[in-house]
Parts: sequence; structure tokens; C-alpha cells
Amino acid sequence: MKELFKLLFTFKFKDLMFTPTDNGFIKFFRYCFVGGIAFVVDYLAFTLTCLALGAGDIITAIGTTVGFICGIIVNFLLSKKFVFTENATKTSLKGEFVWYFIIGAVGWGLNVLLMMVFTSWIFNINRYVAKIIVTLIVLVYNYTARKLILYSGSSKTKA
Repeated sequence: MKELFKLLFTFKFKDLMFTPTDNGFIKFFRYCFVGGIAFVVDYLAFTLTCLALGAGDIITAIGTTVGFICGIIVNFLLSKKFVFTENATKTSLKGEFVWYFIIGAVGWGLNVLLMMVFTSWIFNINRYVAKIIVTLIVLVYNYTARKLILYSGSSKTKA
């Protein structure tokens, strides 16, 4: 944590974002940054889909799915560049994306389930607000699952 704050407060953003590291706090910071960009893409796709198709639980699920697909592609590409720079412990790049997608698909399932819980099944929260809350919950699952399943035991980083 100390190294993360040192890089942040000394404005060494190049080191913070690009220098290979095994520091878990720096990697999680990068993942949140990358996740933020992917979230913007996801949220825009979700919002545009919902606005184009209308209201209802099915439309919310469709919008969540469209956003998920757009977001996971952006997240994978940026995560390979900035976060999980080590090689996957499981497979080739193609196989790595498949595993990344499988983990993400579980995240998508959680996303849809939690969206229904927050917007209609239990709570009655506005779907655009619920999307933000749900995204924060699923972010923790996605990072942890990807780190443990795909990148555990592989501490070599690309130069």
C-alpha cells in the first residue's frame, strides 16, 4: 500500500500504470482504473440499449448483456496491457480469453441477478443507479476470480 501511495502522491503515473509490478495494491489500482474505462463503455452501451428499446425487466437484462459484452472486451484488452501483464497460468492467449470470458460470464450472471434484485424483485431502485451499485459488487468478484484462476502462481511480468 505504501508503494501505491508513494507513486500516487509523487505523481509518478508512468511508473504507477506501466512499470511491471507484483504489488497487489498497484495491480488492484490498475484494475480499478481499467475497470473504470470498461465501466464507461458498459454503462454507455447499457444506457443506449435501454433508451432505444424502452422499459421492463427484459429490456434491463438485454441492456445489461449488451453492456457486458462491450465492457468485457475493453476490460480484457486493457487488463492485458496494464494489469495482468504476466502470462496466464492456464493456457494460450486464445484460451486465456475464453477463461476470462467464462469468469466474466459468471460476473454477468451476478450482474443480471443483482440488477433484478435491486430494480424489481426486492428493491425498487432506479436501474441506472442500480447499475453503478451492482458494478462495484461484481468488480471485486471479477478481479479476485481472474487473479486466482488465471494468473495465480505466475509472477513473471513482461518487460
